[in-house]
Amino acid sequence: MKALSPLHHISIIEQPGTNCAWVRIKRNNKTFQKSFPFKRHGGRDQAIAAAVKERDIQGPKIYGEHWPYAKFSPRKVSPLNSSGEIGVSYSECDHAWVATWQETTDGVRRQRNAYFSINKYGARNARALAIARRRSEIQANKVM
Repeated sequence: MKALSPLHHISIIEQPGTNCAWVRIKRNNKTFQKSFPFKRHGGRDQAIAAAVKERDIQGPKIYGEHWPYAKFSPRKVSPLNSSGEIGVSYSECDHAWVATWQETTDGVRRQRNAYFSINKYGARNARALAIARRRSEIQANKVM
């Protein structure tokens, strides 16, 4: 199994007016959520440490013997997916195959798209290029 991030189940929120570490653990009908504001805990690092400590107390209560648990099951392709590949779709208005992925730049996660025109590449080649681009971007942006 893949090694878990030290911040598993913890989100760091840094926005004007909201600076905190937020713990959220949910499984079946059990849920735990708590915010650890940076100001109240004496800074960012102290708030994260408090969140990690609380996560390690609450996690086993919710997951029991399965703690620490991470969902690593592969995503299923929707029957509505025309390409047969997650993150690759046909855009009717652009008459192109579109590859979609998530990319992290400077700690900010953003969605990116690449369009492959059917007029330029042909239907099969445009689809193949979109699939190849999506797979290469996913590999390059994998969170370890």
